[in-house]
Amino acid sequence: MIQTGMILGGRYEILEHIGSGGMADVYKAKCRKSNSYVAVKVLRKEYSDDETLVRRFNSEARSTADLNHPNIVSILDEGNDQGIHYIVMELAEGMTLKRYIRRYGRLSVRETVDFSIQIASGIQAAHEHNIVHRDIKPQNIIVSDSGKIKVTDFGIAKAATGDTIASSTMGSVRYLSPEQARGGYSDARSDIYSLGITMYEMATGKVPFDGENTVAIALMHLRDEIVPPRNYFPDIPVSLEKIILKCTKKRPEERYQTAAELIADLRQVFTSPDGNYVYMNPQVDDSPTRTRSEEEIAQIKKTLTGESERDGEETPDEMQGQSTEKDGEDYEDDDSVHPKMEKMIMVITIVFGVLLACLVFYFVGTSTNLLKFTGSGTVESTTEAPESTTDTPAEEETEATEAKKYVTLPSFIGMTRTKAKNQAEELSLSAKFEYADGVDKDSDSLVVVDQDTEEGRDVLEGSTITLTLGLDEDDEENARIEVPPLINYEEDDAIEELNSLGLEAEVVYANSDTVDKGYVIRQTPKGGSMVEKGFTVTITVSRGVSQVEVPDLYGVSQEAAEKELNRLGLVLGNVSSDYSGSVGVGDVFQQSIKSGTMVDKGTKVSITVSLGEQESYHYAGTVQVYDSPFEEGETGDIELVLKQGNSTKTIYSEEDADSDSFPVDVAFESDSGRDATVLFYVNGQEYNSYPVVWERVAD
Repeated sequence: MIQTGMILGGRYEILEHIGSGGMADVYKAKCRKSNSYVAVKVLRKEYSDDETLVRRFNSEARSTADLNHPNIVSILDEGNDQGIHYIVMELAEGMTLKRYIRRYGRLSVRETVDFSIQIASGIQAAHEHNIVHRDIKPQNIIVSDSGKIKVTDFGIAKAATGDTIASSTMGSVRYLSPEQARGGYSDARSDIYSLGITMYEMATGKVPFDGENTVAIALMHLRDEIVPPRNYFPDIPVSLEKIILKCTKKRPEERYQTAAELIADLRQVFTSPDGNYVYMNPQVDDSPTRTRSEEEIAQIKKTLTGESERDGEETPDEMQGQSTEKDGEDYEDDDSVHPKMEKMIMVITIVFGVLLACLVFYFVGTSTNLLKFTGSGTVESTTEAPESTTDTPAEEETEATEAKKYVTLPSFIGMTRTKAKNQAEELSLSAKFEYADGVDKDSDSLVVVDQDTEEGRDVLEGSTITLTLGLDEDDEENARIEVPPLINYEEDDAIEELNSLGLEAEVVYANSDTVDKGYVIRQTPKGGSMVEKGFTVTITVSRGVSQVEVPDLYGVSQEAAEKELNRLGLVLGNVSSDYSGSVGVGDVFQQSIKSGTMVDKGTKVSITVSLGEQESYHYAGTVQVYDSPFEEGETGDIELVLKQGNSTKTIYSEEDADSDSFPVDVAFESDSGRDATVLFYVNGQEYNSYPVVWERVAD
């Protein structure tokens, strides 16, 4: 049992519980060696004896230990302390992307693109280490107050061998790729599909597929087309919609093949929101919808529930994600010819055959004079033998020239690399790119500044044209500007900085527990992005400490009240008790701050819990004064006063008392059992005091 104050591995002091997953709990801890805060993921006790789950848990640390990227939660350590298996990770402050979407609704285009680029960058780093996440979803993405993204929970990631990996472990079904739903092979393109679903949710505030159960949703991923995001929100740029639809293609080969390709297109959304730079494979969409058989649906159910063909037992090879014969069959089925593609290939083959037959007939007819063109343009058939069947070299050259096709070259000046490449491909030309002297080849601001063949010239189809990329410094209207980093700037300073660069500022406000009021906590796009002059940069300015609504604690136990307060960032204050018949014994019936009141996080809320319904009691006490304050022959006035809280009551008095008046023994009563003291006065002056011990007596 993990408890606050426990130390794991001799160095990690557990501070508080901060989250839970399917197999593990996550705690905030402090490393005694580095004096820094970390997150510790602990495998739950009920799973610690299961060797398969322990091996899967430990594989997370092994598979991601070498990853070091600003958009990935770093793995720092792993261990086993007296049967407690744990992984130590970087402590990522913030909230999950899922909670972020629920709190703020659909994200702006800027936030959607910025977050997507950061997520894709983290995925790209993992893929470069041959690691496929396989569970990309908003719940596994942390958003910090500054807008920094961290991808976490590589709990079912596997190191890829070759191009693909196989495993029966599945991610969350709403973000599942079709190949994962089939239980077949999944590779880096599965992560791109899941990211596409996540981007869809960021842009629209909803997932594209949802249903009554996991099998129904998995079937939607396999057979249903996604409703384009712009059908819900026409303000979404056309280019962003195309990117999302390309990411979520059913067949992996039709998606982006790498995260780097996806990032390249995402970066163009800010500068060319309606640009035609997202390449989509041509589709033939006239094939009937394929109905899944009961056997296929049963296989999907097995995949989603993790059942094995061997009554739930996995062989060592299967548990390690290696290929089995059954996996090979799934893989071959997945790579079989798509019905739509098969139909398109058949149509192209028929058309090509007809054209080829016509071409052969034409050349045979003209060469044998079986076909002859008249002056009016009609074709005559003749059986007369030609005078000569041998063409001269000049005639052959003329015919060859007429068979070739030419295109008129347009101007590529001012086009971006992607636009110029697409334009060349549309004209059946190839584009070769060179760079002007002194330019940054990785800059997003490069455009075509020169072309080796002049505009208006006719060139053969298939020719290669050379285009030079550089900076268009003469076009001030389209000059590109680097967005400055504005995090922790004061609001006025940030606006002034943007205006000085020719950029506009849009200010929104949000609470922050870590950034002082009036300072920038995040920006979109982030610092370093290249934008056009006049572009509007959104900055989020802190309102200060977050405020939360005080919950209604009436009728809950003290433990439940404390948990609810802690969940909201509030603190349990003083706990007192009193009689009340309106709630059960030990339950809250009063709180120091009324429910519904908005207060700062960290505010203390005191409560009063019930002792039960009050019965009729009174309290009895006694006091005995043995020592006389008088010498022999002396007299004086004495008085005993009961003091309880702010009230006083005389319980004994005597005038002209002497030494023979002692000892004095007095009994008295009170309606309250509060602490009390008996004060002994001699001639009006306090002489001594005696504490009271109460005895509760039923009426």
